[in-house]
This record gives sequence, structure tokens and C-alpha cells, in this order.
Amino acid sequence: MFVSLCLLNAAFLSNESVANTQDNTACVFIALVLHYSMLASFTWFFIQALHMYLWLIRQNVTITNYMRKITVLGW
Repeated sequence: MFVSLCLLNAAFLSNESVANTQDNTACVFIALVLHYSMLASFTWFFIQALHMYLWLIRQNVTITNYMRKITVLGW
């Protein structure tokens, strides 16, 4: 979650300087990075909520390869 939020922040902060260059390819690249990092951030927030649900409500749930599965889902 930290990496996706840092990527989102970096892309958002560099958005204005890239837009001032009038380079269409750079604008499209920044837009792709912004959209991907936004979706990854939302996915990581969902995974965190699911993890808290499993931890607090359903206390004795065992999922094989849990970390691998949530990492693949998050990215």
C-alpha cells in the first residue's frame, strides 16, 4: 500500500510539470501511471479491510499462501 501511494503522490506532483512540456506521450504516460496507482491504492485498501475482517470477525481462518495471494491481487 505504501508503494502504491508513493507512486500516486509522485505522479500527481509531477503532473503539472509534464503537462507544461506539451509532450503528448509524456502526458499519456503520466495518466497511465496515475490511473494504475489509483486502482492499486484502492485495491490495497480493500485488501486491508478484508484482512481486518478476517482478523476481527472470523478469527480462525487459515488460507494457504495468503501473503502470495493478496500480493498478486494488490498489484
